[in-house]
Amino acid sequence: MGRPKKVTKAKEPVRIRERKRAHGNSVLYLDIYQKGTRKTETLGLYIVPERTPLDRQQNERTRAMAERIKAERILGLRKFGVKQYDKVRRSAMTLVDYLVGYENDTYGYSSSTIRGRKDMRRKVEAYLAEIVRPDLAVAEVDEDFLKGFIAYLSSGANDYTGNKLTGGKAAAHHHQAVLNGALNKAVREGLLPNNPMKSIAAKEKFQPNESEREYLSLHELKRAAETDCPNPEVKKAFMFSCLTGLRLSDVRALTWKKILTAPDGKRRFVRMKMQKTQKLLDVPLSEEALSYLNPRDNNERPIFILPNTTNVNLNIAKWMQAAGIEKHVSYHCSRHTFATSLLTLGVDIYTVSKLLGHANVATTAIYAKIVDAKKTEAIGLMDKFLGGEK
Repeated sequence: MGRPKKVTKAKEPVRIRERKRAHGNSVLYLDIYQKGTRKTETLGLYIVPERTPLDRQQNERTRAMAERIKAERILGLRKFGVKQYDKVRRSAMTLVDYLVGYENDTYGYSSSTIRGRKDMRRKVEAYLAEIVRPDLAVAEVDEDFLKGFIAYLSSGANDYTGNKLTGGKAAAHHHQAVLNGALNKAVREGLLPNNPMKSIAAKEKFQPNESEREYLSLHELKRAAETDCPNPEVKKAFMFSCLTGLRLSDVRALTWKKILTAPDGKRRFVRMKMQKTQKLLDVPLSEEALSYLNPRDNNERPIFILPNTTNVNLNIAKWMQAAGIEKHVSYHCSRHTFATSLLTLGVDIYTVSKLLGHANVATTAIYAKIVDAKKTEAIGLMDKFLGGEK
């Protein structure tokens, strides 16, 4: 019999090394070698001389921590490769730490948006505690994790009020949507190769409640335009949004610098980066929309000076009551009004989707369903009317 062939053990791309220091401690660092490229990473971890049992326990904990970091780096190398080592390191960031950074990114966002991000992060933390994975890395977020989180939101185990978690399908859909936004940002930053939320079938996710998308009909919009609002600035901003589809956060950030003239020298349009999605959007302005803008006095100064969101919605409620409109109307209803008005007037869904800045036409289709339902309802009323004349 011949000698058995020697099995070559694959070398690990990451190894833990020690470097002795003059005072007796040893510093731990990672030695990374992959495809001819070598890098080192200092961990800030130290091994002390083992003079007592406590020293030995401390060193055991330190080595265990180094091993955990090593495992994270190996996982990151498989995804990004050694040439993108900065992404390798950042992908090892825990999901909770990443979401904390996401909620602390307050520039240009409303207080309600930040509050929504904080609530979502708390939901994720509670779920991670339940599955005993508090240190889950961003790079480890996958379809299975998200399905588990969605099931957790469905279970009602996270219901609370005040400083506690709130339940309900609408709230669950909101947390799902906010987490989806955070994952999209992680993809843009190169921490994830793709957003695993997009791999989950629509029927497995929470869907927005179409009945909650309140809007004004064209008749109601005309009635509102003819009625005074306690705060004229709120009325101008709301009407402008009904004619452009811009969110409150975008209207607050609107300046004359962002209103441009088309090459034909006639048409005007808004060009701005949406606060919610950070995507560039061009919105043509009708003469009616332009009539609600405050006069130009400074290109950098906001066009509309509005109170806080609660005050804005309070003024809208009083305004609608004065106009005889018996609907629960918030500022965001202006965006729904814009979408349903265009679809009612026959504008195709693809164009409406682009004007709203939706990444997916499926999102806009929700408005089309609302309009179709109203058309069916109208035909039903006609049947009743004609039936009564027989």
